[in-house]
Amino acid sequence: MKGKAIFLSVLMVVLLMSGFIYFFFNGNPITKEKSREIVSSYLEENYPEESFKITNIAYYPGEGTYIVHVISANEKIEGNIDVRNGRIITEGGEFPFRE
Repeated sequence: MKGKAIFLSVLMVVLLMSGFIYFFFNGNPITKEKSREIVSSYLEENYPEESFKITNIAYYPGEGTYIVHVISANEKIEGNIDVRNGRIITEGGEFPFRE
């Protein structure tokens, strides 16, 4: 019985550590989806004449930033939009980067 308790304790610690490592490198899935919504709203508001699709959302754990890659429907405009703490941040340039 004592061996079973030790096994369950070790298993719990391993699962918790695995979850922590996953969230550290990939970010929170709920916040990731929220970043998608923020960027979609931003694009609709600032570029109403253009249609965009979100192709990828990556997480940068060093700054806690989601990097959302977007491309226009005609593939002439492409760029990354960074989202941190529920806000779009632009450091060093404005979207779109390639036109």
